[in-house]
Amino acid sequence: MTDAAPTAGGASRAWRGRIIALYALAGAAVFLSFLIATFPYGDTLSSLLAPCQIRLRYANQRLSPPFGARLDDVTLLSTAGGAERTMLTSPSVVLTPTLASLLLGRPGIRMRARLFDGVIDLTIRRYAGATDLGFDAASIELAMVRGIPLYGAELGGRLSAAGSATLVGAALPDAHGGATLAGKELTVSIASGMAPMRIGKLTGAIELRGGVVTLDDVETHGADLSLKAAGTIQIGPTPEESPIDVTLNLAPTRSGRDHFGFFLHLLPHPPDAGAPYTIGGTLAAPTFN
Repeated sequence: MTDAAPTAGGASRAWRGRIIALYALAGAAVFLSFLIATFPYGDTLSSLLAPCQIRLRYANQRLSPPFGARLDDVTLLSTAGGAERTMLTSPSVVLTPTLASLLLGRPGIRMRARLFDGVIDLTIRRYAGATDLGFDAASIELAMVRGIPLYGAELGGRLSAAGSATLVGAALPDAHGGATLAGKELTVSIASGMAPMRIGKLTGAIELRGGVVTLDDVETHGADLSLKAAGTIQIGPTPEESPIDVTLNLAPTRSGRDHFGFFLHLLPHPPDAGAPYTIGGTLAAPTFN
């Protein structure tokens, strides 16, 4: 009998400790839920984008359980140069605040957007006059992307990319970052009405530093054509004025020669000669040798 009382008392104290811990956890959850429910999602995202001269526009905002908010009919507009220009549109964007933003007041937000029939996850943080981006884009449908200078050709297939960047204001020459690329079932239609050329799977990486975009072993391998690109694009005053210095190796398959031989014969030299092609000029007026 003398040994039972201390054991019962210890069990009682342990039970009370668990109850107190549960109440503390419940209180913390309620507090965190309150912070998340009252977090100024649209205003925070707008303030993070403003230094990059990007404006956010959306139709309405509503809660997105369990945590976060959903913005409908979202448009990102570039305000650089004084005139607004549409950059991207998405039917819906889900936002959640970063933990540092909730507890420490450091501006930061995570977003997931439906884009070009794919999904992009983006984390934006602001500190010391710079904006940090981390992104992961999955299965973007290239046929839906507009604004790529392809000079009459059309791309198809799916592209994914993951990477990070640091932006200082709206000037891309002041930014730095990088991304890995992965594509599948890629095609390029040389002319309207023609069957697309199958260039297949894509791998490679790009880096932005000092105003220069560097292509690092960007390769495709497909049923009609394989290619390998390496070189640089110097960011100009406008995207169209950006100088290009890229070498391109082409290796058509038998299927590619059979179906697209006419176009291959129009190249400065035969692809089978082994010498790479060089792309120069600018994005608006490229040269091909």
